[in-house]
Amino acid sequence: MTARPENPTRTHDFVGIGLGPFNLGLACLTEPIDELDGVFLESKPDFEWHAGMFLDGAHLQTPFMSDLVTLADPTSPYSFLNYLKEKGRLYSFYIRENFYPLRVEYDDYCRWAANKLSSIRFSTTVAEVTFEDGLYLVTTTAGDTYRARHLVLGTGTPPYIPEACRDLGGDFLHNSRYVQHKAELQKKESITLVGSGQSAAEIYYDLLSE
Repeated sequence: MTARPENPTRTHDFVGIGLGPFNLGLACLTEPIDELDGVFLESKPDFEWHAGMFLDGAHLQTPFMSDLVTLADPTSPYSFLNYLKEKGRLYSFYIRENFYPLRVEYDDYCRWAANKLSSIRFSTTVAEVTFEDGLYLVTTTAGDTYRARHLVLGTGTPPYIPEACRDLGGDFLHNSRYVQHKAELQKKESITLVGSGQSAAEIYYDLLSE
């Protein structure tokens, strides 16, 4: 849901800042609870999850039951299985005999869930958070102030660049931007990967495969 003016006299039970899978899962689980009044603020115009690592055939490392809601509420309408059902893909997913969703598939599932929720405010950037008289006051760059009894931070961590690489000139980038720059990288005579984790291995394999 896009941003809309906030009622300055309204006090929410909680305000969530950032909309990664954690806060999105919380939004899904609290949406049906009428007694809870929560709102989630996200600076981006839509949900986005590791778009720079949507490699062909890349799967999650956890099965579909580790979705946004199932382990907490298997009856939730925001489950991955319900997503497959609404998309007409439930049976095809079953006969694939691989219960580890593709990354791009999981991102689409999260977008599907986010678009069903009334508590999300996209394109809303937080400028300041203060605590006054027992309430959190969350002020946005648009000048709106959200009042809440509790604050939930779900901003994640920024891409980490090793100190030795921060002042490098030339073409270097974090893996979070790999897919967007893959075509440019493939034109280089040589490529150096720094790091030995899963992402580095996936990029190495992806480049070798082409």
